[in-house]
Amino acid sequence: MPFTQIAKSGNIRGIIFMVVGIFFMTSMDAVAKLLVEADYSVVQMLAIRGAVLLPLLLIWIGARGESHMIKTRQIGGHALRIAFGIFAPLLFFQSLKELPLADATVIFFISPFVMTALSVPLFKEKVGIHRWSAIFIGFAGVLFVLQPTSGLLKLEAFMVLAASLCYCGVMLTGRVLSQTETTFTIIFYSNLGLLVASGIASIFVWQPMPFMDLGLVVLMALLSLAGNICLVKSFALGEVGVITPFEYTALLWAVLLGYFVFGDFPALNVWIGVVVIAGSGLYMVYRENLRR
Repeated sequence: MPFTQIAKSGNIRGIIFMVVGIFFMTSMDAVAKLLVEADYSVVQMLAIRGAVLLPLLLIWIGARGESHMIKTRQIGGHALRIAFGIFAPLLFFQSLKELPLADATVIFFISPFVMTALSVPLFKEKVGIHRWSAIFIGFAGVLFVLQPTSGLLKLEAFMVLAASLCYCGVMLTGRVLSQTETTFTIIFYSNLGLLVASGIASIFVWQPMPFMDLGLVVLMALLSLAGNICLVKSFALGEVGVITPFEYTALLWAVLLGYFVFGDFPALNVWIGVVVIAGSGLYMVYRENLRR
């Protein structure tokens, strides 16, 4: 990638917003790990997080006088995205009860390869031999992290894989909906559906939370909101091909937070997986830039 392309002022600011946004999102995962290790139900956490985020979205749209953006004719599409959007955080956060943050994050990065592979049958996109090779190598990197023949493979690792697939569903359905719906409409119904579903489910597992722990859930919501704002701003300012590789800073943040907050240091197989997965993902971005 030419240095002059990166050096554009919009790209520099886009990269900064991307790195900061990814830090916020990874920090949210770290806070979630603290809570699930304290034996709080994930659905209770999601219900409280939704109860914080949805009013903020309503206040924002009310201040802009654009309440018409809530209207939609794509109820079925939103419902499908909501279903994916419920299981993605539910499975991922639950897996953090046993898995180190870095391990879970590395496994979760299978999603870019899955989305690229699914773009062929779903959207009739052309994926050449170079990107197919990167996909297979990326899968191999995930398998190396999982070590399926070691006898140490945990159920939580499969939960992360399932969460990653659900995340792909969130992104792909979002892409379809974006053809007729605004970004706000998609985000609004995702949060509304998540709040309703998790709110109903949490009735059966609800437990009182001390003020400090409740504050951690509110912090999760604020980190999620700040992270998403930064990511949207990043793509608004920078070129996609320039800023996308910086999504992989999530691996760095996960290692640092895992070490300093939980005392976890990744094993050698995880480090090798990081190199293989990040390298394959960056090569896919490179090939995509060449194709464009």
